[in-house]
Amino acid sequence: MTWLVRLAGRPVVAIVLATALGAFVRSVHLDHPGTLVFDELYYAKAGCILVGLDDRTCRLDETERTFREQRWDVGSYVHPDLGKWQIGLGVRAFGMTPFGWRIASAVAGTLVVLVGTLMAWIVLRNVVWTYVFGAFLALEGLNVVMSRMGLLDVHLELWVVVGFTCLVLDRGWIDRRRPPDDGTARIASPLWRPWRFAAGAAFGAAAAVKWSGVFALAGALVLAYGWETTRRRRGDASRGVAFGRAVARESLGVALALVAVPLVVYVATWLPWLHHFGHDVVGDPRAAAAALLREHGDMWRYHAEGLQEFEGRGAERTPTHPYYSRPWRWPILGRPVVFHFEDRGPRLEEVVALGSPAIAWASVVAVPYAAVAWRRLRDWRAGFALVPFLAQWLPWFAVRRPQFSFYLLPMTPFLVLAVVYLLWRLSEARLVVRDRETGAVAVHPETGEPAVSKARPYLPFVVAYVVVAIALAIWFWPVLSAVEISDERWRTIVWFRAWN
Repeated sequence: MTWLVRLAGRPVVAIVLATALGAFVRSVHLDHPGTLVFDELYYAKAGCILVGLDDRTCRLDETERTFREQRWDVGSYVHPDLGKWQIGLGVRAFGMTPFGWRIASAVAGTLVVLVGTLMAWIVLRNVVWTYVFGAFLALEGLNVVMSRMGLLDVHLELWVVVGFTCLVLDRGWIDRRRPPDDGTARIASPLWRPWRFAAGAAFGAAAAVKWSGVFALAGALVLAYGWETTRRRRGDASRGVAFGRAVARESLGVALALVAVPLVVYVATWLPWLHHFGHDVVGDPRAAAAALLREHGDMWRYHAEGLQEFEGRGAERTPTHPYYSRPWRWPILGRPVVFHFEDRGPRLEEVVALGSPAIAWASVVAVPYAAVAWRRLRDWRAGFALVPFLAQWLPWFAVRRPQFSFYLLPMTPFLVLAVVYLLWRLSEARLVVRDRETGAVAVHPETGEPAVSKARPYLPFVVAYVVVAIALAIWFWPVLSAVEISDERWRTIVWFRAWN
């Protein structure tokens, strides 16, 4: 048994087991529901078109055939093509079937678990909590549902998680090359930082799935300058002086890796579109650039103006779609989207994009705690959980177009990380006796040692929470995967009217 304990204590085992769990729940029963649901109606057909299949195979009606000729798409031309290409590869391999148009999302969702658990290990450096993170992310309800649908959001999430994982790898890479800090040493500032460039490529790919990938890139810029400021805060230098040094020394490298590279990757994903419409990128780059700008102008106008007609009607702007949801409601599961519902008398089946309640509601505490820990404890790990979430969430408050709760998906790995970070800190907390006057840790009168208890009073609560969170994820499984259940069983899952 000793060898088994040693094996289980390796981080690679935690990553592999979490990935296997994630793959199982994302692939089993994947071909059900057996019809196009929600916006699969657009993305599955668009992916089918992109990989060169005919109108009949792609299930296009007369209007969609016309749209195909004009846009090389159906109704989703307003989003870039990378995510649709990824969906299309599944269609090419397995046909225009429910399994075919969903398998790419299942693979992307499984990779999110793999890369996310690797990210958690790099940040936490604790095998036990890497296991917990991996289990939470593998079973998190919104991740499970979106990994089982032929939609774009899980492909966006994948590239976002890859980008931030590369960014934290870059932090370790440059820290290993930092000279001894004696207050006079010159801090290393190489232009070539391979993990930073890889991060830039991933964020460019995220934007090439959905433009909201740019929000994640903004968070990466905040972290990059924040970490570089910390590296340069030597001696009695103020934070402002250190930030000035970071800007002076790092801006060229940051611009190349996190501005130029994402832009190049983004434009490169449009080369098939340019080729399809006969634009000669090499022979006449100006005409190709002008065509690309016109297409982006049409996309922008649709998001800025065209969608407003669907936002609401009347003086009070009553939403025209039953599942529209404002950003403040997303983390608390205020209005999840029902993708599929079929009532069969005494039994029914449903797919609702519902996050895990234990994680979602705990994040209401975990996110503020991460902010406090980052500020007061100077713990960069708390900041790494906080910044990617806020950078992707807060901009949506300024966006006027209609929104849905599943837009939270690329933020969920960082919400899970914030919750796990809080649980970790709670599990390690000990009772401390302090001097009433000075606030310093008191000294035990008999031993002369600091008066710190060896007991961990919050550990039982933490263990109970982890067990309950995993149990709830299993309990909610039927409405995440369209398993047929009784009306009574359904009512034990759908707790609130807003969840249906």
